[in-house]
Amino acid sequence: MRSYLLDEISITDKARLVTYLEENLNPSGLPDVFWLELPRDILTEEQREHKKCSPHRVAVVLEDDSVRLEFLVRSMDSLRCSCTGYATPGQREFLMAFFDRMVEELELTT
Repeated sequence: MRSYLLDEISITDKARLVTYLEENLNPSGLPDVFWLELPRDILTEEQREHKKCSPHRVAVVLEDDSVRLEFLVRSMDSLRCSCTGYATPGQREFLMAFFDRMVEELELTT
């Protein structure tokens, strides 16, 4: 899995991180896994055409002392749909900007 990892997160930072993710992302139904939805304007043509697969999103996973941003853009409907795939350069830029803002806002030290 292609992903971006922030590791060596302190216990204090992790508590603030959990609150931030709970307030800004959608829960996945799994412990410590959140969904970051991609805005429609950065979806690929195929993803936009697959309305039944919306919303398209990526997983943000909290671990013991790290948080991982996955680059696999998933369909809400099925992982086997052709609209599921790794983020395009523009989508990666959006995802990385989200993580950069999060680090800055929370003043995380990693």
